[in-house]
Amino acid sequence: MLWSTSIIALASSAPHPITFVLLAMMIGSLFVARRWTYREEAESLNRWMRLAAGTRASVPVLAESLANGSSSRIAFQCKTFSARLMRGESLVKAVRRSKLPITADTLAAIQHPQATTTPPNSFEDETLRSHVRQQQSIDGGTPVSAPIVAEQLIYLVATLFLAWGLGYLMRDFLFKRFEKIADEFFNLKSNIHDLLQTIMSIYEGVMILVFIWFVMAILIRWQPAWLIRWIPWFGKDFIARWRSEILRSLSIGMRSEHAESELLRLASQSSRNHWIRKRCRKASQLIENGTTFPLALRSSQIITAKEQSWLTSATNNHHLPSAIDQMVDNISRRRSLTWKVRMSWLIPLGIFAVGIYVMAHIVTVFLFLTKLTTSIS
Repeated sequence: MLWSTSIIALASSAPHPITFVLLAMMIGSLFVARRWTYREEAESLNRWMRLAAGTRASVPVLAESLANGSSSRIAFQCKTFSARLMRGESLVKAVRRSKLPITADTLAAIQHPQATTTPPNSFEDETLRSHVRQQQSIDGGTPVSAPIVAEQLIYLVATLFLAWGLGYLMRDFLFKRFEKIADEFFNLKSNIHDLLQTIMSIYEGVMILVFIWFVMAILIRWQPAWLIRWIPWFGKDFIARWRSEILRSLSIGMRSEHAESELLRLASQSSRNHWIRKRCRKASQLIENGTTFPLALRSSQIITAKEQSWLTSATNNHHLPSAIDQMVDNISRRRSLTWKVRMSWLIPLGIFAVGIYVMAHIVTVFLFLTKLTTSIS
């Protein structure tokens, strides 16, 4: 019903330029919803895989059964993963080539099932802890606000490009005819267009920068590690998200009594993210060479200096997994609050810029008509 209403709204507003914004919002909403659905399915998949490892169930059979009756992307990846395991490929290689989003702690649990043989209620306890962490994140605004922020950003960018496109069409068709009329009836001085040309140049320069910015943000996964941090807004945000993924996986694996170096090594072998592979490989090598766990994470740039001191104290007090969970929650909360603050001033500023751009065209048309009326009279 909702999609039918959206399609009817698009069809009824087709002659109007706002259709472009509505279409961009619809496509953006679909993309955001698909991404969040995929993340939830990946979390559920990892929980089921850890349960299968604890009960010594067959991993290929479980992956195949989870994919039955579904046509989603993760279902296709599960079928590919199961087929590769059946052909005799190693677990890490099958995960890597099938692009299945299995975390390092899940891989460690599958490879060493004896370490995860726990009472039947352990999975319920883990699920409860995960639910509590998710509820805390919801209270902090992270899962709810992230799709809203993404849709607001899509709306703003679509509006900027719509104003630029309409301004280009107006200058290309309407103003050329104005110049012909001015040449026939009166002398139109170029200073009437000076204001428009200045604002147009500034706006087009900003649009070029916005376009480059978004292209780099879309391709951020394939950017060099040294360049990611310098991408405005998105760079540090993606790094914070990847740090959270590594730390969350370490926390779950350490609760199951897996070695930190093994978890980092599996993450460096199975992850599709170049940044995660590089950082985890370095941290694993440092731990194997005798470096302490917090210092290894700090040297590989997975945590900050302040977080290192926090983990060092937690290690001495023997509650390291809980401290890592709290650290992940803090990182997620900071990401959410940062984006809320950014959007609180970016949207008004963007609308103000569009208003100035449109007003410049209106003033130019008004000045021309005033000049034309004065000359004829």
